[in-house]
Amino acid sequence: MARRAKISRYVNHSCRPNAEPVLRRGRIVLIAARAISEGEEITFDYGEDYVELFFKDRGCRCAACAGKAERRKTGRAAPQRRRRSP
Repeated sequence: MARRAKISRYVNHSCRPNAEPVLRRGRIVLIAARAISEGEEITFDYGEDYVELFFKDRGCRCAACAGKAERRKTGRAAPQRRRRSP
């Protein structure tokens, strides 16, 4: 029986990720780039080479890109993000 201890197989691509990979002691670990809600999918950007190689024919379908495509299709404007004052 194959051992399935590595939970990294559950981490998906996003063009607006909530985590980022960092090399520590010869291993790659994911560090939260912002607060991640309970039940929220953990994502990081796989990089331009990966996206070009695997998504070039049909385009990226991550949640961030799918939302952009849906807004273009329906003609709705993207929601405005409020800027924090320094």
